[in-house]
Amino acid sequence: MRANFDRETGVQPGESPDETAMRPLDHFCQLQLDRYEGPHSASPEAMAQDWIVHSGLSLLPSLSEIRRQMERYGLSLQRATIPDLRAHHYCYRGGDPTIIYEEGDWRGAVEFTLLHEFYEIILEQLERLSACCQPGSQSRICWHANRFAAAVLMQKDIFLQALFDSHFDVVWLHRHFYRSYSAIVIRAVELLNQSPAGPELACFIYQPDGNPRDGEKTVQDFRVACAASTPAMRRYPRGLLPGRKDSIAAGSIVDLALRTGQPAFSNSATGLGLEGNQNLTLLARPINWFRRPAKVSLQAMQMKDGHILEAQARRLDALMVNEPAPL
Repeated sequence: MRANFDRETGVQPGESPDETAMRPLDHFCQLQLDRYEGPHSASPEAMAQDWIVHSGLSLLPSLSEIRRQMERYGLSLQRATIPDLRAHHYCYRGGDPTIIYEEGDWRGAVEFTLLHEFYEIILEQLERLSACCQPGSQSRICWHANRFAAAVLMQKDIFLQALFDSHFDVVWLHRHFYRSYSAIVIRAVELLNQSPAGPELACFIYQPDGNPRDGEKTVQDFRVACAASTPAMRRYPRGLLPGRKDSIAAGSIVDLALRTGQPAFSNSATGLGLEGNQNLTLLARPINWFRRPAKVSLQAMQMKDGHILEAQARRLDALMVNEPAPL
């Protein structure tokens, strides 16, 4: 498509550098095609890292920085009220791509949403430049777009350091990176998956339906809204660890944390894994919003890694459950 395209400057024949200064998106996409075999060859993690370097993005980018970079890359950003959508994008008759996003969302959600849409725009540009006629499935593209956004906002080295320094404290990580709890736990598990010698982790976020400010919520209202696990933790039988939409079991460590309003820790949870009896270390933690329970996080690790959660629990002065604790 661009046989004489200058890979370093983005200049085409007959054009000056000033005339191409507003087209870094095309330049970035051409570099991607030069480096990888096709538009779908680069992982979201690799593409995020490439874009961070190409744009000069900071380690902890703010919303204003993200907006400024996207506008530099030729995107138009517009806020609007969008029923049942957080954002969508379009490119009218070959013009600059436009992202329309929900103006009522909180800042962390807006940052994530803009980068999600930006990934899809990059992919469309790559497909156009390479004349690709086999686009990926929409569900796969959406999942990759979320991974790209997470990799830009929670960059690998700084996030892993914060993860271990905080002893896997999802509440602290939420406040430090200003991301949703779901984004935090999914990113943590993804990066741990990339480290074969790293600890195994399962993380679950319980929350009630609707707005937590709309009246009192009971234990029965809470269900698993997000579940993420490294491979070894996924080998435990269904029913030992909770799954999406599961409710809180009566008498469980999650039930205890929610009812008392205090974190609860146990290193006596025993379950049957594929390789025989394996012990689990558990930490359940209620999360309040406007002085009301809004979520509960549950983290599970194998006993060999349990010292990580125990350090977090002791810092939080958690309730110590000495009897075997069901989930």
